[in-house]
Amino acid sequence: PSVAASLPPLRPALGKSEAMAKRKQAPSMAESSIAASFGGLCNVMAGQPFDTVKVRLQTNKGSMKNAFSGPLDCLYKTVRLEGFSALYRGVECAFMSIMTENIVLLTANTGIKSIYQNIKNDKKPLNLAELAFCGGIAGVFSATAITPAEVIKCRLQATRTLAGQSVAYTGPIDCAQKTLKQEGVHGLFRGLRACLARDIPFNTAFLGTYEATVLMLTKMRGAGATKESLSPLDFLLAGGFAGTVGWFFIFPLDVVKSRLQVSQNQTITIPQLSDKILRTEGIGGFYKGLSAALLRAFPANAALFFGYETAQRYLFK
Repeated sequence: PSVAASLPPLRPALGKSEAMAKRKQAPSMAESSIAASFGGLCNVMAGQPFDTVKVRLQTNKGSMKNAFSGPLDCLYKTVRLEGFSALYRGVECAFMSIMTENIVLLTANTGIKSIYQNIKNDKKPLNLAELAFCGGIAGVFSATAITPAEVIKCRLQATRTLAGQSVAYTGPIDCAQKTLKQEGVHGLFRGLRACLARDIPFNTAFLGTYEATVLMLTKMRGAGATKESLSPLDFLLAGGFAGTVGWFFIFPLDVVKSRLQVSQNQTITIPQLSDKILRTEGIGGFYKGLSAALLRAFPANAALFFGYETAQRYLFK
């Protein structure tokens, strides 16, 4: 026999029976929580600098209007004037927010899919429309859970420490204390409706696209292939693509949410703010920071699902 024939394949694809033997059932909610924690950590480290640039561009108004000409200019000026660490301002809340969001979202998604499967009383796997629907319902839980941390994160990210200017907040605890003192508990839930309006359609598109991409990549492996036969690169591609699609789809609502959460006007509503943005900035006002969001979406969500799927694969065989 030839030398090439004697070498083992680089990555043998798992057969259907072998894959089913490795995982006979869907991950439990506890397993999803642990895996989501690992995925959330990867997400924050990869995406936080891009998120800071996005929020600054979205809230670039008032006396600071036109301070940045675009994402690269914002990145350059932030690092030059405030140091590299400014890109990770609010990272404590980002950890709290994103870890909470992903644990709640992916755990709720696992539970909702299980409940939906039981209600159907059908052993057939859920189709893509049903998977996307479950993702959207899971977004209700994640949006409610992350709003307080999102408020603090956005306010810290929007704070700029330029020469001669005093900083509004010294850190997340100071921001939380001042918000509670000035606005009460309600202040920590500023933008909840906008969060819900953003996260329900986002997670419908996001998780639906992820499941569709994973299914497509699995079919490309050939007959009998299963999700367990996919490589880490496949999950990176699926997660990155899903994040990009989801953010492009809901970005105008994210602009409104960010503006609400940093606004000093405690009575302004979503329709009022949306109308104000349209009148004063035009339709382009709803897309400020889009390029930064899309630049962040691919690596951050690629890292999220890489961490999530890797943890499930190696921790819960």
